[in-house]
Amino acid sequence: MSRASHSPFAIVEASAGASSAPFQEADRLTSARVLAVTGERCLVQDETGTREASRAVSCLIQPQPEDEVLIVVSGRRVFILAVLTRTGLGDATLALPDRAANLAIAAPSIAFNATARLGLDAPEVAVTSRRFHLVTDVLTQISRLASIVGEALTTVVGRQSTVAQRIEVTSQERNTAIAGIDSERIGTHVSQTELTTVSAAVETHLARDDIRLDAKRVTIG
Repeated sequence: MSRASHSPFAIVEASAGASSAPFQEADRLTSARVLAVTGERCLVQDETGTREASRAVSCLIQPQPEDEVLIVVSGRRVFILAVLTRTGLGDATLALPDRAANLAIAAPSIAFNATARLGLDAPEVAVTSRRFHLVTDVLTQISRLASIVGEALTTVVGRQSTVAQRIEVTSQERNTAIAGIDSERIGTHVSQTELTTVSAAVETHLARDDIRLDAKRVTIG
């Protein structure tokens, strides 16, 4: 037997010769009105009466009561193929009939355009990208724990303000270069170093009461 005879298209063509009708005589397409929705079970009404219908996988919009839908009747089975109209053109939810199934969108480029608000609500959000660009006028981040892990981090801003009850910095090496004025207002300053070197053209220390130097040896000059 040739390999072509096992092709599903060949099987369909062979069966089409025996029966030219793609559906049974009782199969038909018609419109219906949704009376009630319970989970994934829908109660619809057409010109023949009221019956229970299941949402087809191709119907990603969840039906709502009073929706006009397109159904296919195949024997005792009824499937909702699409939502045709909705009273007031209200909100719509995209979802698969199986709530445990995953939905993926694949395309070279995908754009989401929202005129008012775009919200993401999930227990976990993962974004994997070689390059990630975020451009916004106002950025607000609220979290109980935030971690940034990377080989290099560069921040370029016109003004930076940090407000925290406690700041801890741990580093093997730190270099700070300030071209203008470095001003600090500290309640109590405690510094513990093995070696401190200060090099300046002019250095001035101002104290309201006194200046104390406590060491085994103090050398000036």
